[in-house]
Amino acid sequence: MSTTIYTLTSARNERIFIHVMPGHFVSANNHINFYIGTSDIKHNHAVSVDAAMMLSQYYNENDIHVDTVLCLYETQTLGAYLAHELARPSMLSPNPQQELYVVSAEYDASGNLIFRDNLLRMIKDKRVVILISCITSGRTVARAMESIAYYGGSVAGISAVFSAVDQVEGAPVNAIFTKADVPGYTAYSMHSCPYCAKGIPVDAISNGYGYSRLG
Repeated sequence: MSTTIYTLTSARNERIFIHVMPGHFVSANNHINFYIGTSDIKHNHAVSVDAAMMLSQYYNENDIHVDTVLCLYETQTLGAYLAHELARPSMLSPNPQQELYVVSAEYDASGNLIFRDNLLRMIKDKRVVILISCITSGRTVARAMESIAYYGGSVAGISAVFSAVDQVEGAPVNAIFTKADVPGYTAYSMHSCPYCAKGIPVDAISNGYGYSRLG
């Protein structure tokens, strides 16, 4: 695996950045040629605040009502700041809703999201934003959308730090960084991965929490 790590800053705000590392990575659903590091946006207070402000603009500008922010893969800090931005008055939203919930979910053995009884009132009949660090194929988000529907909620939007797709199940993705920011970024199915075809070993297992080197 390359030890070269690139830092990419947002064209809209130079204080918001991600790290990009080339290599051969395996995620839950794909093989990918770049690892996208979002740790600073998720865990660095200053970066997270600015990122939340950027993500909130989409909902304010489009007058989208949000009741709950569902945080996937350690995005709770970012989700709290996003809720804060959505709940306070601004020029675009002078009378925003004042009560917003920020929740995370558990997963069952099949990968379905489950919500404990004490959280049901924050999902049922609520308009939910799904917040995630990275979207590659959109399958994880699609399953989250299904789970929200099971519990009686509706999806108000999808927000991501990085997304390789523009929409999931017909719903647009509000992302800070996209494939256009990472030239050459490609995801392959296990059976069509050119690295595997050439016998190039997997460098690391990656998911929304980070990566773990192999060997």
